[in-house]
Amino acid sequence: MPELIWGVVAFLLTVMVLSYLVADNLFFRFAAYLFVGVTAGFLSVLIVKQILWPYLLQPLLGGTLYQRLWVLIPLLLAVLMILSQFKLLSDLGRIPLAFLAGITAALLIGGAVFGTLIPQVQAVVMGFDPAAWYVGAPYGLWTRILNAGLMLVGVIGTLSYFHFDSRFQRKPDPSLKARPRLLEAFSRVGEVFIGLALGTVFAGIFSSALLAMIDRIAFLGGWILRWVGGGW
Repeated sequence: MPELIWGVVAFLLTVMVLSYLVADNLFFRFAAYLFVGVTAGFLSVLIVKQILWPYLLQPLLGGTLYQRLWVLIPLLLAVLMILSQFKLLSDLGRIPLAFLAGITAALLIGGAVFGTLIPQVQAVVMGFDPAAWYVGAPYGLWTRILNAGLMLVGVIGTLSYFHFDSRFQRKPDPSLKARPRLLEAFSRVGEVFIGLALGTVFAGIFSSALLAMIDRIAFLGGWILRWVGGGW
């Protein structure tokens, strides 16, 4: 019986969401609000259970003096954030927001440099290592050389596309806005590589959404066949 109830709920929610394909209606909004509310509740419970309780409440209640003093910093920032919701104390929210913005920027920059930029540079450099051309090359030596050349052209073209020459003058000259011809040629090549990358990302997102839609339609069909066949 519980399986039947949850099956009916899943069936109704799926139909409500797919009804948006016809038009924006009340049923779709109800399903969307329900999903948002469930997600907010789940995240709230997850934050309390996985973050606040083990890293804030437990050290305050049963930790050592050093742990309690260390926890006072995030506790103070949290209190300032809560007090910032009042109009008279709204300026207090700038302090925790500044800490949050600084930490987020540091994490993003560090992740971009050490997780993307440096590995990309290493991959480009290793692509021109003659010793690596003869190791595990199932498609031949010239294929490795061609791949390295395409990688180098793609990197240079992409960097050239995002190059902006700023010249500080009192009276800007429109003729100085044009980039050098060589840089402009590489930027055109970079447009092709950027377009291919964005197209690949879009195709991946579209295929994922299409697979999710096919899965839901298959669920509806299977549920109806099971209901008609008396499989509950």
